[in-house]
Amino acid sequence: MEPLTFNDTQSLLHAIQSLHALNDLNTFYGEALAIVDQLVPSEIPEFHITQIQSRQASRTFLPGYSGYTPDLDQVFYRHFTEHPIVCNMPRTLGGAYKVSDFISQEECQHLAGFYQQFLRVIGCEDQMVLFVPETQPQSWGKYTQENAVLLGISLNRSQRNFTERDRLILNLLRPHLFQAYCNVQQYQQLQQDLSQFQQSLNHLGLVILDGEGQMQFVTPQAVVWLEIYFSKPTSSLQLPDHLWAWVKHQVTCLTQKPDLPTTCLPLRVEQAGKQLTIRLVVELLGERYLLLLKEQTLSLLNSLALLGLSQRETEVLFWMMQGKENKTIAAQLGVSKSTVRKHLESIYRKLGVQSRTEAIAQTLKKLGFLHPLSLN
Repeated sequence: MEPLTFNDTQSLLHAIQSLHALNDLNTFYGEALAIVDQLVPSEIPEFHITQIQSRQASRTFLPGYSGYTPDLDQVFYRHFTEHPIVCNMPRTLGGAYKVSDFISQEECQHLAGFYQQFLRVIGCEDQMVLFVPETQPQSWGKYTQENAVLLGISLNRSQRNFTERDRLILNLLRPHLFQAYCNVQQYQQLQQDLSQFQQSLNHLGLVILDGEGQMQFVTPQAVVWLEIYFSKPTSSLQLPDHLWAWVKHQVTCLTQKPDLPTTCLPLRVEQAGKQLTIRLVVELLGERYLLLLKEQTLSLLNSLALLGLSQRETEVLFWMMQGKENKTIAAQLGVSKSTVRKHLESIYRKLGVQSRTEAIAQTLKKLGFLHPLSLN
């Protein structure tokens, strides 16, 4: 066997490095073919993907060669089983083989289909083929039954002058070519998953903060909501002051009571008939904070405004109909419990009722609802 020279080794190492740098499946076939052509040149190199049972193949050629005509492709499909390398499968799946490994030039020229209508037409006398998939000979029967896809590179020359050096180069490159193909497939899948994940995130309200309230990550939807519900902060990376004060207060409460779970009661902010709910998740060890934002339309609150109550009375009635106690309503509205009681007295008087249950029933009757409305 002809040994590799120092230049051969250097070229092979450079080719392997170039193969593993590929990351686009759409251009992989042409780029991989160009790398192979630099090592083992031929008049017509091609990268082909063939379905075993249907014998249909898609081919990639180097720039400057337009490829085979449809008629020539049909000739190849019809005489697929005449191909000496195909006839010797699965043996030929294990490395680089040339037509001249199996038949003489005279025998090849007697093949009326494969040679006379295909090889001779493209001006070639020999072909070396390297299949990429790692297929074991013993599994070839199952491989053909499943109509598997076979990837390979065919190098066509006008003379029978492929050398053992050419074969050795291709065989050394083969596992790297296969691994590079697998890597590109996985990379593309990761890119697609990442793109889908990013699109999903874009519709969510998500903010990740460091320990100083600086936003390390924020989704576009969260930016919109923060601008609507809070005053603009001094820095584009800084959380609004009011919201950051709430975060610090919640974190302080949690650190003082470490036995509590790392989630807090949500913050709710109302504006223009809508409510923004903000939930805080604390990562104490990493001093990072996660804010989850969700906006809801207060459809019930809008309906309650038709009852002729004041704005604050409407809000108290709304939360009462959500089953909230006076203490919770007071905290939600930022008023005292006694103020809430005064608003309830006024509500009862205006509705002509004596209790919470009667107030809810009377409200539903006046609005024509058979069932209580939800927040959605």
